[in-house]
Amino acid sequence: MKTPWRTLRGRIALGSLAGLVIASIAFAALGTELIRSQTLADETATLASQAKGMAKLMSEEAQREIESGAGGYSPSAARIAALEALVGKGTSLVYEGGNLAPGIPPTSSTGAPTPLERVLVDQLDQDRLAADGLQQFNTTIPGTGVKAIAAAAPITFSGEVVGAAVLLREQSELVSIWRRFAERLLIAAAIGLGVAFLVSLLLTRRALAPLKRLELAAISVGRGDLETRVPAAGTEEFDALATAFNTMVRELQHRDALTRDFLMRVTHDLRTPLTAIRGHAQALNDGIVPQDNVPRSLGAIEDEAERLESLITDLLDLAKLEARRFRLDLGTVDGNDLVDRAFTAYAGEAARRGVRYERDFQELPELYTDGTRVRQIVGNLIDNAFRWTPDGGTVHVGATQRAGGGAVIAVTDNGPGIPPDKLAEIFEPFRSQNTPDGQHGSGLGLAISRQLARALGGDLRVESQLGRGSRFTLELPGEARQPTLTR
Repeated sequence: MKTPWRTLRGRIALGSLAGLVIASIAFAALGTELIRSQTLADETATLASQAKGMAKLMSEEAQREIESGAGGYSPSAARIAALEALVGKGTSLVYEGGNLAPGIPPTSSTGAPTPLERVLVDQLDQDRLAADGLQQFNTTIPGTGVKAIAAAAPITFSGEVVGAAVLLREQSELVSIWRRFAERLLIAAAIGLGVAFLVSLLLTRRALAPLKRLELAAISVGRGDLETRVPAAGTEEFDALATAFNTMVRELQHRDALTRDFLMRVTHDLRTPLTAIRGHAQALNDGIVPQDNVPRSLGAIEDEAERLESLITDLLDLAKLEARRFRLDLGTVDGNDLVDRAFTAYAGEAARRGVRYERDFQELPELYTDGTRVRQIVGNLIDNAFRWTPDGGTVHVGATQRAGGGAVIAVTDNGPGIPPDKLAEIFEPFRSQNTPDGQHGSGLGLAISRQLARALGGDLRVESQLGRGSRFTLELPGEARQPTLTR
């Protein structure tokens, strides 16, 4: 059973969930703090407004009662309770001031003050009340230790501050208010988190559906169905992946067709010398070959065996090069002697076909390389030039010193040339076309030559014009290194 975090879909979903949880926690924490601070600010402002209204009401009551001859003003406990009811539940009203009456100084007090009144009197600032018309502060209710916020507004008589109306609200009451809002916020955040996670799962499932199709297509190709294609998914990344996959499958189809064609050609090329060898051997064994023709038959057997060996050697070399299991026999060689020997080997072929065989060799330095493989490459290039050059044509071999050390060897022919769209293909294995005289090679020579050149630290390039011939250029470094082998 697959665990969620072992799949790409699961990891994306879990990553999305983690991001959503972090975002929800941050949102909830920030929102809760904003609600708390805003609630406290609103409640404090409301309390201050209520304190001012209560002080104004009590100032008017005192003015009326004293002017009516009622004998003074001192709100009773019942009146205080009635006034508290006006500001709502959870808010307490405390009257700070004397028993106001004609002839009694406003600052005098009658009766013993309560502990709360004594605390409030100590915190009230009469000058601030007179100047600002309001004083806000925090206090602690004696006896209970309950913390509260307080707002005090001045009570005036004849333009003088004679007391204060103090409204108190317990801080726990304020906390309960903002907590109710915070709980609703958290519930909303939790619901939003759940909905967002479900949407994320659905989007992830839909977004990764093309990956599943690609997986099934890869399995199908692995089973040999090279007609499989992956449709576009509508997203840039998956479309690019689908295009690359389809290109790979088309290339596999192409390589598969080339391989089948190559196997048919190789089978024919192997069967031809084997048939010749068997025919001559059987004729010799049956004694039907005249004594004078025995050397000729034995020579034919030897030639066909060499041809067979050469083809098998090419196949083995190509397999080793592609598997990176090819080892070079490095040593110091004379570059001039190397090129001269490769050139001289085809002098007889040139004379036989009437081909103008030219050379232009400059003085070459000593090379630290695999001389046998370099001669093989140059031999392949000259042989290829002769195969594509018509009788009476021209083959030119040039050699110059490479800038920075090494050598540059170029083989030029005046054959039919190579079409521009075929230039890259000629270095691929199994590519071969019929030469002007109808010969058809195995398509391995140039492929092996380029891979050998690169294994030696150099490269092999081609330039060609239709109807004017081709030029193959081999670049070799002054010092080759052993290629990295694989096991």
